Amino acid sequence: MSDIYIYPEQVISPKLHWNLIAVIDEGREGSSALAIGRWDGQLVLAMRWNGDRSNPIGHPQTRGLPTWFIIPKKYREDILNNKSLAAEKLTLARGFFPLGE
Repeated sequence: MSDIYIYPEQVISPKLHWNLIAVIDEGREGSSALAIGRWDGQLVLAMRWNGDRSNPIGHPQTRGLPTWFIIPKKYREDILNNKSLAAEKLTLARGFFPLGE
């Protein structure tokens, strides 16, 4: 954990369901983060809000542990068409989620 908030790479809960593959947008303090992972073995795009000094865990959280929320498949392509994501991260994400799928 940083002095300010828990970084997205450190968010591994709930361990029975979630497996982080890669963070494709780390965000900053208090902003959103985007990741690729597996939820119950299924490839998914996930998101969360990083914490800040007043709430280092961020959102969402369960029982005091930082977690990710799964983005519904119908929104995935719109998010991956966002030009604000770094080109190499978009290439990585599109390798997992080809457009039009």
